Amino acid sequence: MAHLKKLCETCSQQQKVTSVQSKDPQHTDYLHVLKRYLVVKYIQYMILPSTNIVVLVAGAIGTLHVSVLLLSQTVSKKSTAVFIAHLAAADAVLVPAILLEMCHQVVDIKFASDGFIRGLIHNLLVMNINVSSLMLSCISLEAFLITQFPVQSRYIRTVRQARRTSVLVWITVLIECVISQTEYIAAVESKELCLSALFQYFLLIAPAVRGLFDNLLICFRFMNVFFYYKVYTTKSYSKHLSTRTGHCS
Repeated sequence: MAHLKKLCETCSQQQKVTSVQSKDPQHTDYLHVLKRYLVVKYIQYMILPSTNIVVLVAGAIGTLHVSVLLLSQTVSKKSTAVFIAHLAAADAVLVPAILLEMCHQVVDIKFASDGFIRGLIHNLLVMNINVSSLMLSCISLEAFLITQFPVQSRYIRTVRQARRTSVLVWITVLIECVISQTEYIAAVESKELCLSALFQYFLLIAPAVRGLFDNLLICFRFMNVFFYYKVYTTKSYSKHLSTRTGHCS
């Protein structure tokens, strides 16, 4: 009984601290806006095709809004904010893809072969999808670590590690897109390049790299479902436990 009474007192004190923090505007952090943005992005890249026009427009508007919020001093500079910032930056890759499409179709400017331009536009879209999917997976993994291993993963969930992970994601996806672009380069317009050993090696491994990334994205979708299932069940259990202890007080 003494242990239960002490537990109830601890929970009541934590609730008082939480209520005080919720009244402080510095603890607002526009969490509701960031959560809605993440929901739209999860729907866009994990559930529906990313080319869905309604979700694409909603994601673009959310990206503009979140980009302004991330520049504000009211948003806490945490590792999650770093991943969200890079998630928003992934949509910037769509801008050159749209400009290339306009120059190629509307203005009819021919600065390269049709196959090269088509491949470049395709790879820019692939870069947007892959970077966004990997950033969402990092956010899901972080939420899983916070709820399941909060103390053990504290040294991993830092801003420095988040920045390193984000840079690694961009470099990996960029290399994948460069390798895939070799399939769209016409041998007629770059004979010297096509004879190089590096070009031949990229051309050889391009299908395997593309298939590897496609399979990884499918695995990441299942991993995201598992992570958020564990987060949801853990939060539901914690909420149920806090409700029971609240009755005790």
